[in-house]
Amino acid sequence: KLIKNNCLCGDDNDIILSLIDRHCVQFITVVCKSCGLIRAKDYFRNEDIENFYTNFYRTIAYSEAYKALSTSEIFDRQKTNSKFKYDLINEYKIKPLNKLKIIDVGGGVGGVLEHFSNDNEKYLFDFYDPYLDFAKTKGIRSVKGGLDKVDFKPDIVILSHVVEHWNNFENEIQKLINIQKKNETLNYIEFPGVDSIKKGRREGDILGDIHLPHVYYFTSYVFENIMNRNGFEKIYSDTLTKSIYIYTENKKNL
Repeated sequence: KLIKNNCLCGDDNDIILSLIDRHCVQFITVVCKSCGLIRAKDYFRNEDIENFYTNFYRTIAYSEAYKALSTSEIFDRQKTNSKFKYDLINEYKIKPLNKLKIIDVGGGVGGVLEHFSNDNEKYLFDFYDPYLDFAKTKGIRSVKGGLDKVDFKPDIVILSHVVEHWNNFENEIQKLINIQKKNETLNYIEFPGVDSIKKGRREGDILGDIHLPHVYYFTSYVFENIMNRNGFEKIYSDTLTKSIYIYTENKKNL
């Protein structure tokens, strides 16, 4: 069941961007004229979301070739394709990358964490049991769930292609705030930045980004303003968007 999805800025000032998603499923996407946020006009209830990601997402959203890979092959591929995340975190680190608590929320099989040395405490939070079980064999502490299951304050938080799926952004960002070490925790956040489309991603076609599992479609600068309004400060960001934020408590205006 679909329910109304209000804009994060609180205004009701939308124009329609598209009536379908990239698979030609009827799914209305709008742009807020007040803050620039692109979002699903209506979205599924919490119970629908949990059912979808537990039972259907990986069987529907992934290609047949990807689904044919073993868990070990997926782990190796994820590790190979994520080195840039480690490099960016290493470039903007506040303290040496050892003896830290590092969490990857929605991190799949945990390949990203393999880049960090084993003298760190590495945690994977996800909902897919086969991936969680495999990550344990790699020395990664695996927990079934999301931010609500984090009961400590980590030094590094990785949220890669997660925030665009948040169906209750206000609740999730508060959970993220609750686990922050003020002015210390580095938050690596990545999503398909809309502003990279004008630089050639998807051959300049924004309709290719519209995907039923995604609630939001951020440009780097709209996302930065959302984070600023919640007390986070940008350390780094690009158009793709790969970004690093730190929590300062200093909230800015729309």
